[in-house]
Amino acid sequence: MNLRILIFFILVPFRAFAGEVIETHGDVRSHGMGGIWMSVVNNRDAIFVNPAALSKIGGIDWQVVNTEIGLNGIQTYNDLGDVDAADPTTYTPLFGKQIWLRAGGRTAFALPYFGLGLYNETSTSLELHNPAFPQFQTHFISDNGIVLGGAFPIGPRIYGGLALKQIARWGGDQDLDLGVIAGGDLGNIADQFQNKGRAYGVDLAVMAEMPGPIGPRFSVVWQDVGSTAFTKTAGSDSPPRIHDNLSVGMSTALDLPGLDFVAGLEYKHITESEYQFGQKLHFGTEISLPVVDIRGGISQGYASYGLGFNLFFVRFDVAQYTEEMGAYPGQTPQERLQAGISIELSFDADFKLTTKEGKRRKLKQRR
Repeated sequence: MNLRILIFFILVPFRAFAGEVIETHGDVRSHGMGGIWMSVVNNRDAIFVNPAALSKIGGIDWQVVNTEIGLNGIQTYNDLGDVDAADPTTYTPLFGKQIWLRAGGRTAFALPYFGLGLYNETSTSLELHNPAFPQFQTHFISDNGIVLGGAFPIGPRIYGGLALKQIARWGGDQDLDLGVIAGGDLGNIADQFQNKGRAYGVDLAVMAEMPGPIGPRFSVVWQDVGSTAFTKTAGSDSPPRIHDNLSVGMSTALDLPGLDFVAGLEYKHITESEYQFGQKLHFGTEISLPVVDIRGGISQGYASYGLGFNLFFVRFDVAQYTEEMGAYPGQTPQERLQAGISIELSFDADFKLTTKEGKRRKLKQRR
C-alpha cells in the first residue's frame, strides 16, 4: 500500500460522525469487555479512568510502554491497499464509506494511592463524498497529556480520587479536496490542520467496596469536570473541548487459584442528553487464566470480544467491537478492530515481582 496515504490517514483528520459517543482513553482490554473500564480497573490505569481505584495498588505498578492501533474492519485495509496517492481515480471505492483509524501510546507509574501517567491518543475519521468535486470530510484529534492522580480514604471501604491533567490538543474538522491529498505532499496536507491548544482538566471519583469474597464495588467517576476547554496556541481557532463524562458502575470479582473472574456494568455520559440510553450502557466480563485472558461484553447493544496473552513482562491484547455511528442503537453500526502490546513490571508490598495488573501470583523463575 502507498505509504504516504497510510501516514495521512493515521496522522491527519475527518468529521466525527453524528451519533458516535466520544470516549477518551480508549483501551483494547476495555473494548473487548463491552467498553467497561472504570468499574473494574485495579492497576496504574486508574490514573486515567478512576483515580479512586489507586487505593487498590499494594506495591509498585509500572507500565513501561503501551502501544495500540485500531481500524474499522479488514475492508478498510483492503480499500486503502488499492489507493495510489497520486492517482485520483483509485479513490473511487472509498466514496460514501466511513473510515476510522486510531493510534495511541502511554506509560504510567503508580504506588499505593498515587500515580503518574503520560499518553498520546490520535484518532482520524473520514468520508469521501461529492463525486463531481471530491472532498474528504475529515475530523482529526491528537492529544498529548500528562496526568497526576491520587486516592484517599473517606470511610471504611470508601475511597475518593482526584486527577489533575494537562493536555495539548491538535486538530478539528476540515473538508479536504481530493487534489490536496492526491498531490502527495504531506507537508501541504498537514498545513490544513493548524489549530492547536492547551487545557487543564480535573477528574473526580468515589469508590465503595462491600465485604465478602465477591463483594461488589460501586464507582462514580466524573471525568473532565465542567468540560475541558482549550486555549489556542496555534492556528485560527482553538481545538474542540472535551465534554465532561459522568459515569456510574458496579463490578464483582472472584480470585481463585489459577483463575480470576471479573464482571462489570457501567452507565456512562449521564448528563449528555444527545445520546440515547442504549448508547450509554455497557456490560462486560473477563476470565483470566495464567497465560490468556478471555473477554466478552455488550456495548451499545452490540457484542464485543477480546483476548489477552501474558508472556512474563509482555502483554498482547486484541479486541473486536461495534461502535454506533447513528442517532440510536442499531441504526449505523461500524465494526472495529484494535490491537495493542505493552511491557509491564509490578512488585508487591514486599518488592516481589508479580504478574500483570497487580495480581499477587508470583512469576515462575526463568530456567
